[in-house]
Amino acid sequence: MLSKFVRSISTPIRLIEVIEEAPSTYTFKFSVPEKIQWSPGAYAHFLSSSLANGEKLKKELVRELSIMSHPDENFIGFTTRIRENPSQFKRIMLNINVGDEIRMFKMGNHFAKAKFEDPIVLISMGVGIATFRPLILEHLKKTAAKTPLININIDRSGNFVYRNELDKLPDNKIHNCMVTNRADLYERIDQCVDRKSKTFCVVGSKEFNKDIGDYLLKKKVPQKSIVFDKH
Repeated sequence: MLSKFVRSISTPIRLIEVIEEAPSTYTFKFSVPEKIQWSPGAYAHFLSSSLANGEKLKKELVRELSIMSHPDENFIGFTTRIRENPSQFKRIMLNINVGDEIRMFKMGNHFAKAKFEDPIVLISMGVGIATFRPLILEHLKKTAAKTPLININIDRSGNFVYRNELDKLPDNKIHNCMVTNRADLYERIDQCVDRKSKTFCVVGSKEFNKDIGDYLLKKKVPQKSIVFDKH
């Protein structure tokens, strides 16, 4: 019964490409079905099954993931790490072939109602930068933006996701700060606070979000100026 319901509210999407962004980090790109729309910063629930041939729904097959593609791009994508002993969802994704279908449903966007005031700082942990990629691309479209976007990403491995793509973006539109430890991260945040940045967007684990939120509050950044991706 549940499988039938999810099938009725979900949309099949067909895999068109898989890219290894960094070691054990993959982007899955799918064709865009008709009537599917999303805004930069959105997320969706992805089901690593087409629910064909009477296959039953299992919660282990569903993941809520950020959509890493901009609506102007001709694909829907998500980026995820797949390390040793992965979940059932990730095992299936690692073995999926171009042309195969999965399903997506229940889209949302924690940034949709946020009031962004320049200068804007994006702070992400690891693959959490996937949420910010479409927001960065959206910012590049705004010719009226007077100050560069500050993009800070921490990854202890040093294998930064989208690094090659980000390094090619114009310096007058975005400043990328890639760090591998908390000391450097806090130093970069301090610099942004000193420069009177107005909006801080944070994406990471629950612990990371709390730590960064507490740090920003300690630095007298107003609560209303801190926006979290809480999924």
